[in-house]
Amino acid sequence: MVGPAAALTETGQLPELPADALFIPLEQGGINFEVLIDRAEPDRVTLRELRDAGTDERPAEFNRPLRIGALELALRPEHLSWSPEVLGHGQDAPPPEQKPARRHAAAAVALAVIAALLLAGGGYWLWNTPQRQASELNALLGRDSQRFQVLPGRDGVFYVAAANERDSAWARQVLARGDYNRPAQVLSPQQENERVGRWLADHYPHLPYYRLQLDDPRRPQLWVSQQRAALGGPASQALSQRLAEQMPYADAVDIVPVDDAAAASQAETGLSRQALPFTRSEQPNGVTFVIQGALDDGELLRARRFVDDYYRQWGGRYVQFAIELKDDWLKGKSFKYGNQGYVKMATGHWYFPKPL
Repeated sequence: MVGPAAALTETGQLPELPADALFIPLEQGGINFEVLIDRAEPDRVTLRELRDAGTDERPAEFNRPLRIGALELALRPEHLSWSPEVLGHGQDAPPPEQKPARRHAAAAVALAVIAALLLAGGGYWLWNTPQRQASELNALLGRDSQRFQVLPGRDGVFYVAAANERDSAWARQVLARGDYNRPAQVLSPQQENERVGRWLADHYPHLPYYRLQLDDPRRPQLWVSQQRAALGGPASQALSQRLAEQMPYADAVDIVPVDDAAAASQAETGLSRQALPFTRSEQPNGVTFVIQGALDDGELLRARRFVDDYYRQWGGRYVQFAIELKDDWLKGKSFKYGNQGYVKMATGHWYFPKPL
C-alpha cells in the first residue's frame, strides 16, 4: 500500500489488507501494487499495479531499478547482493543547489527522525490491523479453514463461523480460555437462523421465507417463496439492506426466490427413496408429509435422519413432517414365509396378509 503518511491516522479509511501487507509512505504519485512470486519458479516475479482503472501486470527483474508511479524501488533475493546498477542509481542526477553544511546536516537529521516515526507508526498499524488480529484468532483455532472462518465485523467484533454445532462449541471453549483478548463471537447456523428468525417475525411477520443459508457467511442468502412472497425490486433491496445491518459480518445478503413445488418435490422424492410409507397433505401455506406405519428401528432412524437433513437445508416453515407410529398387531402371533405365507392367529385360525 503506497500513500500519504496521514492515512495511518485516518482509522476510518483503513482498507482490509492481508496480514503480510506493507505500508510505504509517499505523499504524491503513489500506486498500490502487489509482488507476486511464482512458487514453482522463485526467480519469476510479477508486479501487479492496482490502479483505479484496473490492474496492470508486468514482469520484474531482480537487481534492476523499477518504477511504480512516483515510487522507485528494486528487488533482490536474500542470498544475492545489490548490483552496481542499483547501488549507483540516481548518482548521475544533477547536483542540487548547495546549502550551508549546518542546514544540510539539520535537514538530514530531521528526515531521519521523520522516517523513523513513519516506520514506527507503520509497524504499529500493521501489527494492529484487522488482518493481523484475524490471523491471531485463526491461529488459536488451528488454522482449519474447513471448520472455521474468521470474519471481521463492521461493529469491531470478530466473528467465527463454524461448520456445525460441535465446532461451534469447541470454538467457544477456545475463546473462553482467555487466550484472545479482543471482542469475538462464535456463529452457529442454527442459532443464527433462530436470531434472524425472531427479527423477521418482529419486522416482517407475514414474509413467507424458508431459511437463512450461511454456506458463505460473507454472502448469506435468505430463501423466500417465489409464489407467495410479493417482493418487488425495491422491497427486496430494502430487505437485503436491513438484514445486512443485523449481520455485521456479512458484506451483503442476497434474497433468493425458491419454487414451492421444488421444495415439496424434494421432500416427496427423498421419502420415496428411503422406502418409507407416507401420506401427503396440502394446506394453503404449506405441505405436510405424515410418515406412518409399524416402523422398525432401522426405518425410524432413516426417517429421523432424512427429516433432520431436510430441515437443515430447507427449514420447516413450508414443508413439515410428522411421524405416526402404529403397533404391529401381527407381532408375536406366528411366522410368515414368502409372499404367500400366513400368520396363525389361534387354534384353527390362520390369517393370509395377501390373497393366494
